[in-house]
Amino acid sequence: MTVGGASSAASFVASYSTALREYLREPCERSLRVAYELGREAVNRQLNMLDLAVAHQEGLMSALAETSSPAQMQDVTRAAGDFFLESLGSFEMVQRGYREARDAARFERRQTEMSRQLSSFLADASLALDASDSLEEMLQLVAEQARELVDAECCVVTVALEGQPRTAEAASYSESEERHWTGFLKWLDLFAIYRLIRVSGGSVRVEGEQISDAPLFRSAVRRRPLRGWLAASLTALDESDLGAVQLFDKRAGAFTGDDEAVILHLAQLASAAIERTQLYRIRQ
Repeated sequence: MTVGGASSAASFVASYSTALREYLREPCERSLRVAYELGREAVNRQLNMLDLAVAHQEGLMSALAETSSPAQMQDVTRAAGDFFLESLGSFEMVQRGYREARDAARFERRQTEMSRQLSSFLADASLALDASDSLEEMLQLVAEQARELVDAECCVVTVALEGQPRTAEAASYSESEERHWTGFLKWLDLFAIYRLIRVSGGSVRVEGEQISDAPLFRSAVRRRPLRGWLAASLTALDESDLGAVQLFDKRAGAFTGDDEAVILHLAQLASAAIERTQLYRIRQ
């Protein structure tokens, strides 16, 4: 521990001991509230659970030195335990809140960086130089990134050109679930899906029984039940359909409005990249 850290811990021990003695003299809600605030203060001072335990031990030893009978020692120890548990409870609660906030911030930064990298890739003019290979590479990257960005079990990106529902396709899912998802994706009614997304305004988010009741998923769902579906259209500048990005089964909870916004943005970038490859192919 640094000198500053040691000074902070020593100051905290003194504050804790004083508050504990006041609580032992007058055990009430007001004095117990001080224990709660001390737990929060320990987190703000960047102390750990061991520092909190040491502060309690120091305060308890000081209080026990003033007792004169075993019965009194027992009462003091029990009351001091209540004080410690109150401090420990608030310490753990605040620590957990900090961890969750830190993890959320880290996840958001990672999402932003992934989106930036993908945007740069999709805007790269070299995608058009080898239209066939670059299209497959781009679709696979979109599928993998989309799945990770919204934490979905599966993502499939399909391109529909020249009247064909699967001119090109890429999918992302865990290796352990490959057999289930490949069978499921094969039975998707893609033309019906494209129409539904288009009439829904370019994106769709459906959960639970609504999926099972949807005719367009009937054949596929018999092979693998679904919990959630999120999809966005791939659309050309003239508003014609180029395909769709579809995600299935968010790992934790349901797909959110933020997830839908992310996929819409990703679909717009992918649509522009697909159009570039097609224009290059037409000119050859």
